[in-house]
Amino acid sequence: MSNKRIQKLDESVINKIAAGEIIIQPANALKEMLENSIDAGATNIEIMVKDGGLKLLQITDNGHGINLQDLPLLCERFATSKLTNFDDLSKIQTYGFRGEALASISHISRLSVITKTKDSKLAYKAFYLNGQLCNSNFKIGGKIDPKPVAGKDGTQIIVEDLFYNLPNRIKGLRSKSEEFSKILDIVGKYAIHTQHAGFTCKKHGDPLQQLNTRPNLPLKERIRIVYGASIANELLEFINNEKGHDLGLLQMSGCITNANYNNKKKMTPIIFINNRLVSCDPLKRAVNSIFQLFLPKGSNPFFYVSLQIKSENLDVNIHPTKREVRFLNEDEIIEIVVDKIHEILSNVDTSRKFKTQSIISQKRINDEEQQPVVKKYRQENKLVRVDSKQAKINAFLESQPVETYQDSIKKEFTFSQDQILEDEKQEESEERSRDYIQVNLDSIAQLKNEIIEFVDKSLTNIFTHAVFVGIVDSNKRLCCFQYDVKLYLVDYAALLFEFYYQISVNEFSNYGIIKFDEPIDLNDILDSLYENDESLVPKSKILKNLLENKEMLKEYFQIGFNEDNQLISIPIILQDINPSFRKLPFFIYRLGKLDYSIELNCLKNIFRQLALFYLPEPIESDDIRKEDLNSLLENYLFPEIKKQLLATKNLSRDLIQIADLPELYKIFERC
Repeated sequence: MSNKRIQKLDESVINKIAAGEIIIQPANALKEMLENSIDAGATNIEIMVKDGGLKLLQITDNGHGINLQDLPLLCERFATSKLTNFDDLSKIQTYGFRGEALASISHISRLSVITKTKDSKLAYKAFYLNGQLCNSNFKIGGKIDPKPVAGKDGTQIIVEDLFYNLPNRIKGLRSKSEEFSKILDIVGKYAIHTQHAGFTCKKHGDPLQQLNTRPNLPLKERIRIVYGASIANELLEFINNEKGHDLGLLQMSGCITNANYNNKKKMTPIIFINNRLVSCDPLKRAVNSIFQLFLPKGSNPFFYVSLQIKSENLDVNIHPTKREVRFLNEDEIIEIVVDKIHEILSNVDTSRKFKTQSIISQKRINDEEQQPVVKKYRQENKLVRVDSKQAKINAFLESQPVETYQDSIKKEFTFSQDQILEDEKQEESEERSRDYIQVNLDSIAQLKNEIIEFVDKSLTNIFTHAVFVGIVDSNKRLCCFQYDVKLYLVDYAALLFEFYYQISVNEFSNYGIIKFDEPIDLNDILDSLYENDESLVPKSKILKNLLENKEMLKEYFQIGFNEDNQLISIPIILQDINPSFRKLPFFIYRLGKLDYSIELNCLKNIFRQLALFYLPEPIESDDIRKEDLNSLLENYLFPEIKKQLLATKNLSRDLIQIADLPELYKIFERC
């Protein structure tokens, strides 16, 4: 076998290969010419198609036209008026920039152009073949100049016999009607986005226009013309000029169908970035994941999103067809878009015609008023594959299975063990027989609404998809968890305080109960506090305040006292989780300090004291309880947090990102 030498391809072969990358089907050719017309400032664009664009593809506009002196270079590769050097790409504002589109079309079709500028008295017609001027018979040779003809201001480009020299490409295309449908789809999307221009599209020889829009129509009317009334009647428009400026997002606008739009057929979303029609899969997946919360299974939405991003943050030179772009801060910008759409759908969710899942829903206080609903969603563009069989970091750490965390806490409690043991069988029986109590107090409704009002959707999404890693410092109560490709450090005391507070509010009047085998005298509980601290509120006032409100504490909070005013029970706010019993004196003291005269403040403060009572105490790093606490967080508390917590804005100060996989890769690449 002989070794073949490397040879340079013939120029005609190079041009055909390049053309084949850019012009895959007639719709691609139409898109390139359409963008040139919009770049030229056209307000009226007419498209005529024959045989799905293979025999004829004609576009006529009233733009500024092409100068006579520029016509010889019109179809040469890399000849453009939109760039002068590579740095201009960082601030490109036009659709075209490479000077390849018309050159590619001229290598695989017979191309002619009629154009007139406002300053010219005549229009000029030129014919092109393989990127060069030719005569009307499409023959190259000799000196050929554009011919003067009658014409209007603007440009008409006529593409005939597309792919005439690439027969295999023609065989690979679909039917003529399907190719025309693709062309109509492209024209429709640009008609929706380009407000200042009107578009018409029809088949050659057909007097009826398949699409006809006028300039400066409202967005809903343009969508009504292109997609019909069933979509237009269910649209919700949005615009945002405030968020994202620090990320390079200048403006976000568009429209979405509401939750009543029920379409079984999938619709390709319309996404424009800096006025360029693109396919942004991460954004598409993220938006679709939001609609899954609001639409019934099998239904699909329609949405149109337009983003304006700082041109220096955008890379448009990614794909030959320019259908893909890359931009800085992609995840953060997508999150802003998703949050906005989630907010819009949530605000109109009361008008839905079917039920939806929710994390927290406020029951009707009366039959006429529906309270707001907050939903948690997952961001599809940030999903990470997780292998449950993969070894965890705990497997490499030395374990000390001596005694359980809960047992060790009970042993450290200053009172006798017999006093705090619960009768598990009795409690289990009572739990089965107890009915769930529906509370209609205005104060509880207000506290639930306060939680909803201060929800941070981004933080909630992070905790919804958190994967617990382990305790970092049990004394400072810090732990790590993973979200997506990022590693976070969180103060788990602050996290659990918010979680326990929300559980206490949501389960109000429906707590479990821990009953002591022997009643505990309140004086005995409080004595340890008063031994060394004379600044405390007098014990007599604490006891009086507690006993005056003992019936309310028993009915609502399972904090029970017997006839001798001894403590006989405390609440369970989360199944299988015990409070920190060493905190019982502080818990009782703080309950006695509360002002019970104002209902809202009183309930809120009791919920806070319950949350503090259940918080795990700081543990020294060598303590045997650390391993059990780590297991409790991983196997029980974090799964419950993922399911139930609505993260509020105040948690952001207790959370810090300490690692990011892409950033680590960049560091490794530099090493």
